[in-house]
Parts: sequence; structure tokens; C-alpha cells
Amino acid sequence: MRMKTDMESLDEENENLKKENERLKHVHGSMNGTLQMQTKLIDQLKGDLDKLNDEYKKQNVLVQRLSELLACPDLQLENERLKLENSQLRRYAGLDYRVVLAEENVKLKLENKVLRVQNDALCGKLISDSDKKHASELAG
Repeated sequence: MRMKTDMESLDEENENLKKENERLKHVHGSMNGTLQMQTKLIDQLKGDLDKLNDEYKKQNVLVQRLSELLACPDLQLENERLKLENSQLRRYAGLDYRVVLAEENVKLKLENKVLRVQNDALCGKLISDSDKKHASELAG
């Protein structure tokens, strides 16, 4: 009788192990599919990253070129000289510093707007020139 009970217990355990084995095979297959999808996604992201790096390099060249165009040493020196002269004149005139700062702030904001417009125009020209050069290279 004990042997029969042991056999039944072993049969039950065997069935449970078979079910567990099938479940694990299914999970394994599912994980393999997920792994393959993740691998494809990683490859796609690597490609996207390469494209973004290329775009970054192009933008960096553009920024460097614009910086060179905007950073004219003569204009910078003149601007610094005028700021120094303005500062000295304010000290001699005894003007209220806050009023002067507010006025200078308005002037600098206007100057900033003008420089942004110039910057946008230069960017547009550089991009246009680059597109024309690229198109001519493709055609030629």
C-alpha cells in the first residue's frame, strides 16, 4: 500500500514537473523573442545615434563658422572701448547708477535682437550655401 502511495506521489510530482518544464520552455521562447526585439531596437537606436552625431558635427561646424563671422576682433575692441568710455563718463557725471543700468540694459537688449537677426540671416545663408554645394556635388 505504501509503495502505491509513493508511486502516486511520484506520478503527481512527475506531472507537475512536466507542466513546469513546459511553462519554462514557453517563458524561454518568449524571452528569446523579446531579446531579439530588443537587439533590433538597440541596432536601430545605434543608427539613430550615428545620425544624430553626424547632425551634431554639422551643427558644430555651422556654429564655429558663425562664431568666426560674429567675433570680429575690431568690433569687439570698439565695443569694449565704448563700454569703458561710457563707464568713465557716468562716474564723472554722477548719474544714478540704476537709471544708467536700466538704459544700458535697454540698449543691450536691442543690440541682442539685432545680433540675433544677423545670426539667423547668416545661418540661413550658410545652410543655403551648404545645400547648394551638396546639390552640386551630387549633380557633378
